[in-house]
Amino acid sequence: MSDTKANAEILREFFSRVWEHGDLDAIDDLFIPDAHADGILPDMGLGPDEFKVLVATVLELITTPKVTMNKSVEQGNWASGFLSVEAEKLDTRTPIHITLMVLCRFRDGKIVEAYNNVDYISFFEQMGILPENTVAMGMSGMAIA
Repeated sequence: MSDTKANAEILREFFSRVWEHGDLDAIDDLFIPDAHADGILPDMGLGPDEFKVLVATVLELITTPKVTMNKSVEQGNWASGFLSVEAEKLDTRTPIHITLMVLCRFRDGKIVEAYNNVDYISFFEQMGILPENTVAMGMSGMAIA
């Protein structure tokens, strides 16, 4: 039996250490130094240092999140996961629930590149930054002011 962790296990470890425990040093442990994560901010890949800022910023807005990996798939040096995140808005303690998908390439037990799809609209609706039913309003052609 190999002592090597499966890539999906490393992905789960990443979400546990970084998001659930706020361990920003885990980003350096689990990413290669020149790794990049796409799909988090439009037209901008984040390296490990930028990702630390993003995590710290989000964790200032919500309670400690619980991340559940609902499904994972591995193929070769790639792993993907469909995840659910449960937390509360820090100031009002109202529940926050979002989903996300991530696809990562690994080398030597570290993330080399990551492609993310995060339900930001639901997150910002639940945070009170966007109006409820933003997607429905947009689909109807209504301008969202």
